[in-house]
Amino acid sequence: MSIEIVLATASDATQQRLAHMLAEAENLTLAHVATDGASLEDTLSRSAGINVVVIDEALEGGRGHAVARAVGASHPLVGVVLLVESAGPEQFAAAMESGARSVISESSSLNEIVSRIEAVAQWAVAARSAVTSELTGGRGGRVVAVAGAKGGVGATSVAMLVAQSLTATRTVSLIDFDLQSGDLAAYAGVHTRRSIVDLVDIAGEMSGRVLRETSYDLEGGLRLLPAPNDGERAEEMTADAARSVVNALRYQFDVSVIDVGSHLDDATALILEYADIALLVATPDLPALRAARRTLALWERLAVRLPTTVDVVLNRRSSRSEVQESLAHRIVDAPVALVIPDGGAPFQSAMNTATILTTSTPAHAAAARFASILDAARDIGGSEGSFVVADVGAAASPAPAGGRRSTRRARRTDDSGQSTVELPIVFGLGLLVFLVCAQCVMWGAGFVLAGNAAQEGARTIGIARSYDAASVERARADALGELSGPWASGASVDVGPDAVEVSIVAPTVLPGLHLTSAATATVFVEPR
Repeated sequence: MSIEIVLATASDATQQRLAHMLAEAENLTLAHVATDGASLEDTLSRSAGINVVVIDEALEGGRGHAVARAVGASHPLVGVVLLVESAGPEQFAAAMESGARSVISESSSLNEIVSRIEAVAQWAVAARSAVTSELTGGRGGRVVAVAGAKGGVGATSVAMLVAQSLTATRTVSLIDFDLQSGDLAAYAGVHTRRSIVDLVDIAGEMSGRVLRETSYDLEGGLRLLPAPNDGERAEEMTADAARSVVNALRYQFDVSVIDVGSHLDDATALILEYADIALLVATPDLPALRAARRTLALWERLAVRLPTTVDVVLNRRSSRSEVQESLAHRIVDAPVALVIPDGGAPFQSAMNTATILTTSTPAHAAAARFASILDAARDIGGSEGSFVVADVGAAASPAPAGGRRSTRRARRTDDSGQSTVELPIVFGLGLLVFLVCAQCVMWGAGFVLAGNAAQEGARTIGIARSYDAASVERARADALGELSGPWASGASVDVGPDAVEVSIVAPTVLPGLHLTSAATATVFVEPR
């Protein structure tokens, strides 16, 4: 795994020296250089995936510790490494007080720099994983993204109808991510003061209480998270904040319906990628259907979402429409998953009076089929691209015996015998792959633990400034003290005047394997 690093220093000499040393490391990349605290903060806000920041203590006239403390407060999951003139116990203590995870000095060797940065990067990755698993654990709600092929196709009304159809047996949230021109609040008749962009600054501290304080109750049990009243505030939304919102919604609600509009940016692209189901809304006219085809091709080129995982919704269809479902399928080159009829005058009146959530029209009845479709998709096991067509005439009647559902059911029955034969083979191969992967993880973890133990032993020799029997025993004890459980048994420590080597026998998952992980750390003698 390549580790991207941000260096914060105003010294050209320091920048060049560290850049040359990092260039020799295989998995370390100097991604950005900041010359002051403000530019460092801006870089971290704009760049996703940064796990390690190296801050020169001489930054801003010796305010490097203060800058490190500010980075730790605003980006607690980013590992901070402090670059000091000389690394001693006092420097280590001061760095830890400022929130740094490790320290390197101007005289540190390449191996020492690599080992300490890798250790900090591993901590950052583990911390991010722990936070993500906490947010996404528990309920595991589903996310439905609703996008418009172009403006004016009714993606907002479809999002409201779909969300309303799910409230009978689920907790449902409705999110307006059309940040520049979102109208969900107006359609629902809600006057808002808070919006989704207010969550950007606290994206790292997302919780159920924060979502409740930012959202609004709607008719029928919906919870609305609106778009900002001022469209220019859309620029405040970042991809990282969008990811945090989606993760928090999964934990708090059974289903979250997100209207992303027809504009694609980094944040909406992330939502479309993370969503369990993506609906692309078009109307039965050639301009809208051609726009839907272009949108699917755009998403595929940008690796946002494959066309096979997108479900097309044909909105406002009527018997007078020249373009019917079969022609729409040929134009878009994708199956039409849901057909919503034109609601007529009652639907238009409900839109104008903000009573769409309390009105009953044929459009509402057709959208109500989405609840059963969502359940069918989960039962089949595919959350994407596994819908059944809900036509206007079928809104209140079961599917015909010879229809599409029966065909799919018959196909699954025909394949059941083959599945019975293949299942043990697939299970055995899967178990073997799992055991091999687990053994590789154990082996790799041994290298990490051996490196940490060797670093601890080398630090003991460096602080002692001597190589005698007592120092060797202390170094060996300190190195072994970093290990526990099965890692400590069978571990060996070789203490030399210039380096400490630790070898660990990895726990065996596969019978008959004997894998050893070894790491060496260079002894750096602390100056007096």
